[in-house]
Amino acid sequence: MNKFSLSILLIFIINISNGQECQIPNLLDKEIIEASNNEKFIEKDFYRINNLLFEYEAKDSLKNLNKCSSYFKNIEKLFNSETTEKRVLAYRLIGVANDSTFNDELINRINSNESSLLKTWSTTALMANNSEKASDDLFVLFSSFPEGLPVDILINMYIKYDTNAVKKTCWKFIDSEIKNQQILAIQCLANFEKDEKLQAKLIEFLNSWDNNSKGWVISSISMQKMENLKPILEKYSEVENLKDVIIRALENSPTKTDNKFAKQLEKKKN
Repeated sequence: MNKFSLSILLIFIINISNGQECQIPNLLDKEIIEASNNEKFIEKDFYRINNLLFEYEAKDSLKNLNKCSSYFKNIEKLFNSETTEKRVLAYRLIGVANDSTFNDELINRINSNESSLLKTWSTTALMANNSEKASDDLFVLFSSFPEGLPVDILINMYIKYDTNAVKKTCWKFIDSEIKNQQILAIQCLANFEKDEKLQAKLIEFLNSWDNNSKGWVISSISMQKMENLKPILEKYSEVENLKDVIIRALENSPTKTDNKFAKQLEKKKN
């Protein structure tokens, strides 16, 4: 057998293997192909397919999506389409397929002027692909709270997607000159295990930040379940916008004196 014939045989075997591994439902397979070829693909078409994806994800019916011919033959065309809705579908499919080959370009696109819908699914795809390289860019985007982006949901995903990368990023930005970046840094870090270095930083910020920002610090103190808080927080207990968050922090403290003080403040408030 010559080299050309051998190459053809190998390609044939690979294609058979891909077909055997493709397990997605026929309806979705058909929808991907039609979306790629549909010149009038619009937002409602994306949401129809997206609903299918949610349904099939719940049933664990999307294994090996990237092995399906409908995916690997159409994903680049969708990804580079001038039609916004086709690019959104591409980002969604890339995330479902855990296809890391697009990560670098997805990072470029979250730093572009693409719409909030596109950025929602490009950021989701990067996190689904565990793109450590994207951590700083994701952090900067989320801390800017762009209009239309479901930031609260995405930040919850961000915290979980790559713990080491997120921690490294947060410490990089914790002393930023941009307050929103500092706030996001301490809020993310507070979600992880107790950290004496972070707790020292929180006390520093509590003493230096203005009252409008102190609530974020106290919220982080609460998440870290810091103890012996009464001497630290008592002087702020009459600040109206801090009362509730102070009570929560005191309630979360393992110190009985703090818990007792929380009850006193709650009673006084009522």
